[in-house]
Amino acid sequence: MKKKNDLLKAIGIFFLVYIVLSWIVPTGYFSSGSFTKGSTSPLGIFDILRYPIVTLTSSVFVLNALVILLIGGLYGVLNKTEAYGAFVSRIAKKFKGKEKSFLVISILVFSILTSLTALTLPMFVLVPFFVAVILLLGYGKITALLSTIGAILVGNMASTYGFNINGYISYFFGTDINKMIGYRLGLFVLVVGLLIFVTLKSAKMIKGEISKKKGKKEKEETIVSEKQEIPFLEVKEKSKKSIVPMLIIFGLMFVLTLIGMYNWANVNAKFTFFNNIHEAITDFTIGNTAIFKNILGSIDPLGFWTNYEFAVLLIVTSFLIGWIYNVKFKDMVRSFIDGMKEMLPVAFYVMIASIIFLLMNSDSSGSTYFNTVANGILGWTKTYDLGNFVNVLMNGLIALIGGLFFNDFPYLINSLTSQLSSLYKDTTLIGLIYQSIHGLVMLVAPTSVILVAGLKYLNISYTEWLKNIWKYLLMAFIAILIILILAMLLV
Repeated sequence: MKKKNDLLKAIGIFFLVYIVLSWIVPTGYFSSGSFTKGSTSPLGIFDILRYPIVTLTSSVFVLNALVILLIGGLYGVLNKTEAYGAFVSRIAKKFKGKEKSFLVISILVFSILTSLTALTLPMFVLVPFFVAVILLLGYGKITALLSTIGAILVGNMASTYGFNINGYISYFFGTDINKMIGYRLGLFVLVVGLLIFVTLKSAKMIKGEISKKKGKKEKEETIVSEKQEIPFLEVKEKSKKSIVPMLIIFGLMFVLTLIGMYNWANVNAKFTFFNNIHEAITDFTIGNTAIFKNILGSIDPLGFWTNYEFAVLLIVTSFLIGWIYNVKFKDMVRSFIDGMKEMLPVAFYVMIASIIFLLMNSDSSGSTYFNTVANGILGWTKTYDLGNFVNVLMNGLIALIGGLFFNDFPYLINSLTSQLSSLYKDTTLIGLIYQSIHGLVMLVAPTSVILVAGLKYLNISYTEWLKNIWKYLLMAFIAILIILILAMLLV
């Protein structure tokens, strides 16, 4: 297999490891603080062929892939307007001579927004723009990946108020989301600072002038360098199209997505503002007709939106921008489809990266052999009682193993809640351990959806990524350990 396809190979190896373990390790589940051991549940030949197909047809994973495709469609339309290419070119020229400043800005934007929201997939809508500017500035693809996808994953690792991380920790353990916020902020400062340091230290400019090659239509030119092409960027010289409408519409879409998909009500039960607005609108009647409810259709309040609503926003944004920029409908549709086609390989990998996650949730009883492994480690720490420091390390080990199986954090913490709550009084510290170590694993696991999307989008090999990220992993692990030890000693 070619080196550039080693990502698929890595995913396949993980799948095979899971199959082997299914023949050796018995399954089990936690309930009311106790563990129930089951039998082995080996996967056979038919299962090996069946589960990849199930993964590619499961509605959840198909929806993730659809969002990726629609992001491609959006950028296809943006390029057709000519305003997008001109805007990217203008930003790149503005940061000429200050290239490292843009890398810092990129890392801060992605890490801060992700830390506050934990909405990793919606963040991907910004990735093509930031990647285009970074590559246009002359940096390599690894630098672009570190400054965008890397920042998303680090922000998730050091989540502060993201509902998909801290909200679920608070929900499952019955704790206040603000508890230990100082330690989470400290972790954020350390790991993001380290990412900026590593990125700037390793960032190298691609040698040679950036060249241009003629496109096939309307004298468009796609900017490339000697060694790399820039995805989703077509620049038409001397474009006079205003960028203001594009920025307003795109910005409103992105802000509305973050507001709509962040679970405000469950983070703070007293926050009912969006629910009240939704009720006022949908309950408004003229005569006996709920006029706005009938016009809008089935729509949840802001704060309860999912990838379905995000997908709708991407479609509406794409065609609204195309309409405002007077792109013919036929050309708009063609550009949208072409953008989706370009993003198709990324969407495929996004689906297949979740095959292990699907297998972990295929038993309705929640019985998995990860639970058996976790119970063995937790039982060992309880039996020998070697102190809090060992408990931190052992739970970190469980989180590391769990990260390889569960690429969705809430499912990992949910599977262990019963046992962890019965063993430990300070579950907030336990939550911080699982959050940080799981996030660290997502930086390297071939089952990490956002990482896989970024690697495939930039056509970076998995082994090349590992060679460039291992030093940061080591430093981030030390930073996590420092924060956890301080929390253990002072809380």
